[in-house]
Amino acid sequence: MPPPRISAPPETFGEYDDGLEPWGPDPVPPDYSFGGAAVDLEFATGTLSAVRMGFGELFAQERRRTIREGWGYTVELPAVLELLDGIHHGRTNARDAQSVLLKAAHLLYNPLRCFEAEDPDELRTVCRQNGGCALCEERRSWFDALLDDSDARWNRLQEPESYPFTAGRNGLHETTCSVVKREIPSSYARPTGDAYTSALHAFSHTVDPHSSQDDFEGSGDYPRFEAMTSQQARKWITDRTGPKGGRHYKLCHLCAPAP
Repeated sequence: MPPPRISAPPETFGEYDDGLEPWGPDPVPPDYSFGGAAVDLEFATGTLSAVRMGFGELFAQERRRTIREGWGYTVELPAVLELLDGIHHGRTNARDAQSVLLKAAHLLYNPLRCFEAEDPDELRTVCRQNGGCALCEERRSWFDALLDDSDARWNRLQEPESYPFTAGRNGLHETTCSVVKREIPSSYARPTGDAYTSALHAFSHTVDPHSSQDDFEGSGDYPRFEAMTSQQARKWITDRTGPKGGRHYKLCHLCAPAP
């Protein structure tokens, strides 16, 4: 039996989640399909073309099962009626229909972002078992960019002669300050191989996707302090000084940095 295929990309909406402007939709042309994703359901005796399937509108507790077993998916009723008609007239059978629908659900799992409705702990378990998931792939470039930044931060922290000052979240220190040494890792190497996969997994499944953070907040495995030249430190201070001279930063009282 041939597998189902997506016959059109899933529909995406702009500012309004339901795809409608607040004053209501324009009349829909009679030959225009919209909503969800169009999937061709292919059987040995023919194809049920462009069946519209969606996810996230209905979650029937009476028939709860795993998402990969169909929970949370919707299928347009006319297509279901055509499918039942095909079963009634012997063009297919119920077992094949069930198999094709589940294959279609599996096909749409990532395009419709069904993983966002999974239990986070279960999703992490499946990700570990499979060596990755769609969420990890989606956030890989974000993770790699943070690793690039961590590499650069670590290298600068190793050159206090060139970068004598270091800024934390709110305060400025000398790079050789004991506070800096306490707050950064004692050693750092960019993760590779299995260590990279584990680190990507941990990041992808814990980071706030709406965060504007530019470092590994909350993790002690990566250097988060920013080492700077004297000129950069003076600019850092200027950027955090108000128009009336108010200071929106702190100077470490232990090392008393003076750029």
